[in-house]
Amino acid sequence: MKKIKKKNSARQALPAFLIGWTHGEPPPPGYLAAWFDQHYGGPLAIRFLSTNGHHHFEAVHTNWKTQVQLALPAQVIEQWNGRLQWDHRHLAQLMASPKIQPDRQDEVLHLTRIARGLTLLMEGTTYDVATGVYLNPSDWKDRDLVAFLINDHVQIEQHEQLQHMRMWLHTRGLTKFGLDEVESFQPIGLSGKEHESMLYDVASRLMAYGKNPKVGEHLSFGGEGQQVEVVRHRTDPLYGVPLAFREVRIT
Repeated sequence: MKKIKKKNSARQALPAFLIGWTHGEPPPPGYLAAWFDQHYGGPLAIRFLSTNGHHHFEAVHTNWKTQVQLALPAQVIEQWNGRLQWDHRHLAQLMASPKIQPDRQDEVLHLTRIARGLTLLMEGTTYDVATGVYLNPSDWKDRDLVAFLINDHVQIEQHEQLQHMRMWLHTRGLTKFGLDEVESFQPIGLSGKEHESMLYDVASRLMAYGKNPKVGEHLSFGGEGQQVEVVRHRTDPLYGVPLAFREVRIT
């Protein structure tokens, strides 16, 4: 008897940002365009993706596009509200382009600018899905987003693994750039500053590289010819979704 092969269902892409708000209707896209032009010089073009209203559109500046949905199904809102533990009645999502472009840093910067604008216009709360960071309107004061700074888009997490007597350090945010996260381990009790700095340097290197390194590959970081080796590729469900990691070790 011939076996029937089951087709694997395509994994639905996660949004880059979620924005929750409580009162009133979302601002018309023209308000977002006017705000963007005032703060970042523009021009921001709005391209509607639905013939049923103005809640689904692309915000386009030069070659960079951010897909915005200002009205989501009640079931989706309920699921995210339960996960995020907030009480916002409305929810918007911003999607990054699935393709890795040579100017991915600029594209993510544009995406984050759109998230900032909508948060301020709606007086809502932004959740950065890749980093797990919440941003209220007042928090954007530290992120004016005039230029690309890696710390605005990528965070370093540290977790003690007592069963192994080691510290786990890893990035959160590289998934927005179409890349796996980067991780490293060190014995408990040592300062994590060197590894944290190394992970930021490696993350910047990978953004410029534009693709994930292979296991066994060596990457340079820092300004003194230092190198790390990619020693493992794995996934981990710690944050509720399977995240891919590349482990690196200083050589």
